[in-house]
Amino acid sequence: MAPREDDSQLRARFRAQGRAELAEGRERDARRARGLYAALAGLAAVVCLGLIVVRLGGGDAGGVWVASYAVGAVLSGCGYVLARRGRTRWAMVVVCVAVALAGVGDSPALR
Repeated sequence: MAPREDDSQLRARFRAQGRAELAEGRERDARRARGLYAALAGLAAVVCLGLIVVRLGGGDAGGVWVASYAVGAVLSGCGYVLARRGRTRWAMVVVCVAVALAGVGDSPALR
């Protein structure tokens, strides 16, 4: 008859099982989140810059809206850098503020 394992040894083997997969899953999720937030920040920056070009090309006079879009583009760029460094929560906050500023620049009061 084969010797039986203690309950403590059996529990230890059970707890150790699957830890590597858990760590790999967390790393994969973190990488995916960084990529997603970086892409979102980059898209927001490109949209802000594109809106500046389109509105200036359409004959609109420069004003507060240009500054609003420019600050939105700069903040989106900062959000990109934060996302690439792993600060995804801060990146999301910064991108939300940037989009809000771009929305203010698009308001009829600033035309």
